[in-house]
Amino acid sequence: MSWRYILAALLLVVLMAVSGLPSWVWAQASAVPTRNVAISVAVAPGQPNVVLAGTLNAPESVNVFRSTDGAVGWVGLTNGLRPNISAAGIAFDPQNPNLILIGDGGFGYMFRSQDGGTTWEELAGFRELLSENSAVGELYAAVQDGVTVFFACTRFDGVLRSPNAGNIWQKLDAGLEGEARRVREVALYGNDLYAGTHAGLYRLRASASVWEPVPGIPAGNIVFSLLTDGDTLYAGTGIGLFRSPDGNTWEQVPNFPSTIVYDMASTGRLLVAATENGLWTGAGDSWQQATINGVPYGGVAYAIANIPQAPRTLYAATATDWILRSDDEGVTFYLPANMPPLDVQAALATATPTFTPSPTPTDTPTPTATATETPTPTPTFTPSPTPTETPLPTDTPTATEAPLDVPPTPSIESSAPLTGTGILTIPVPLTATAPISIPLPLPGESPAAPESTPAQVAPGQAITEGVTLPEVPLPTPTAAPQEASTASPTATDTPSPVPTATPTATATETPTVTPTATPTVTPTATPTRVPIDVVATIYASLPPVFVGAGLLLALVVLAAGFSIIRGPRDI
Repeated sequence: MSWRYILAALLLVVLMAVSGLPSWVWAQASAVPTRNVAISVAVAPGQPNVVLAGTLNAPESVNVFRSTDGAVGWVGLTNGLRPNISAAGIAFDPQNPNLILIGDGGFGYMFRSQDGGTTWEELAGFRELLSENSAVGELYAAVQDGVTVFFACTRFDGVLRSPNAGNIWQKLDAGLEGEARRVREVALYGNDLYAGTHAGLYRLRASASVWEPVPGIPAGNIVFSLLTDGDTLYAGTGIGLFRSPDGNTWEQVPNFPSTIVYDMASTGRLLVAATENGLWTGAGDSWQQATINGVPYGGVAYAIANIPQAPRTLYAATATDWILRSDDEGVTFYLPANMPPLDVQAALATATPTFTPSPTPTDTPTPTATATETPTPTPTFTPSPTPTETPLPTDTPTATEAPLDVPPTPSIESSAPLTGTGILTIPVPLTATAPISIPLPLPGESPAAPESTPAQVAPGQAITEGVTLPEVPLPTPTAAPQEASTASPTATDTPSPVPTATPTATATETPTVTPTATPTVTPTATPTRVPIDVVATIYASLPPVFVGAGLLLALVVLAAGFSIIRGPRDI
């Protein structure tokens, strides 16, 4: 019967693994619309409550979702979309919130909606522009000379550009070779187009048709994300964040974690980054991890988005917690289970000027008061306590540890009880030229075994050199009270002037104490406890069906994920 329970539990684990259920599904089943991992997110221009999220193409066939209440509720979009696509890229037209493009990271399809996402159409001929194993990653939309231009980053074909809502695409791949053809993201900086690739950073000048590599970022690093924020261009890499004031000179941002930066968004005051180690927000050289319910969030975040009209409201697509929302510039986020409805009017209000002066007056008086008061007490109190109190804690541990090096050494000649650890000294005035030393263990302490074989002294044999007997523990008062009383008269008679009694007692005591202590040491120092190898025992008792179930699980997972893209890290 016990094996049936174990087998049933194993089958339950297999079913959970095959279904791909993240941990948050059980606790947030009503708030999360799918078991698929969210890999993209976009916000409608001028409508911070309208959000589109794209997912991987498995295990469920619906892969695009829309929310109209700030990520509280979601509806799957299927009208015109192929099932089992990986919506790796979503882009709204900045000048028309009804025009949306979605790129497929699994097979390379491109879809368009002209009614805000209600219905979709596949753009015919786009797939033929890509090589056999290529697909679409990020989509980027920008306004150039009053016209919205869409850019599609591809897996193996560089960058494609469309100035007319996706009807015609121009391939921009000249100068991109090898891993540089794997483009992760593009961004306009001034009039130049920058591309983050698997071979570093590249630039396409406004007047050029061939990409050129941009030095400054360590070679061999993938540039996963790009963001233009005012006069600064940011590049998110596999080792952290880099910035440039001119697109030519680069420096790594101090105090930013060394991790993969998948995506970035700017609030005008702060920069928010979606990384392999959570969501990070900051400005300049000051950065902190965003929190959820007061706890820093360290989960994988693949995408983050906001709009200029409501910069404080951000949405993050995560690997384990679906879509998160922040209403305070990315400092704190809400989980789907406790997501409140979005206050659209508050989000659209110009909150950035209100939020900026709040810390500004706080920081201004702080350095003023510090600069005024700090120099006054510092020279007065610093030199006085420093030399006076510093040596005191230094001498304290020295005095404490000193007695440890001087163990008590009780002598057999003393009348004090033998309770310390030391050397038992038996003076031999006639036949020995040196004292015989026997260490005494502490009560309850195991006696130490002798390090070397002592010299044997026969009864009546003259000792010409100092002989050290083996370190034999004296019996405790409770274990052998008779031996303790026997040793006492020996110590008392030792200083007597009679020469005959002393050697006789020495020869008699030596063999008597040695055999008595030897059997005492042996059982104490040999705790023969046979160790139990739990792992080996479990493995030996597991039935072969476990191995078969494991192989079956692997085959099912491979079959289910055969068409899944290799993930946001390898699009």
